[in-house]
Amino acid sequence: MLNLRLRHIAKLIEPCEVLIDIGSDHGFLPLHLLHENTIRHAVICDINALPLQSAIKNARKVLLEEYCTFVQSNGLQSYQGNIQGAVIAGMGFETIAQIIVQDLERFKGIDQIILQSNTHIDKLRSFLMDNRFKIIDEELVKDRKHFYVIIKVKYQDYEIIYDDFDRWIGPVLKLRKDTLMHQYLVHLKHIEANVLNGQKKESSKKIQVIQTCLDIIQTS
Repeated sequence: MLNLRLRHIAKLIEPCEVLIDIGSDHGFLPLHLLHENTIRHAVICDINALPLQSAIKNARKVLLEEYCTFVQSNGLQSYQGNIQGAVIAGMGFETIAQIIVQDLERFKGIDQIILQSNTHIDKLRSFLMDNRFKIIDEELVKDRKHFYVIIKVKYQDYEIIYDDFDRWIGPVLKLRKDTLMHQYLVHLKHIEANVLNGQKKESSKKIQVIQTCLDIIQTS
């Protein structure tokens, strides 16, 4: 049974032949996608041996091992086959950026890439813009006390420009006007207010952007 965060990641994935889950941990997401016939083959990738062994055991339990390739790696280097989908989730922005940069040309050719960073979502969006990965969709999830932003991207061979609202709130999320989005904006505003106490000028501008979005929600 997938947790709420993984269910929302799964919801963004379109049917494809081969998907790689980088940092797969116990393999829950790709095994779910195989069970639902969303993908035909899963490349389950983790840099650590123990989680990978756990994923192998889980695949055997549900009789899906033959549809999986297990790779101990921190990216695409150890798997040279064709890939139509990729998931990099549950790690920090710097790690996600490093994984993409070290195999940038291959990531450019992947039809759908799902990213979920635990840190610096704004920096991730700026990184994607700089490298011409267009944000196709975004999901906002609150699981217990934690907010998660899930981003679906695809490389485009043209310049992509995001403004402050796009980078700090999200080009898709900024259009949401529901209760969860209101809670998320209040959460962001609280974080930036604490940062502002440390005299970071950028946080003052971020708070203005967040407040503008809050005002739009409250008057809609």
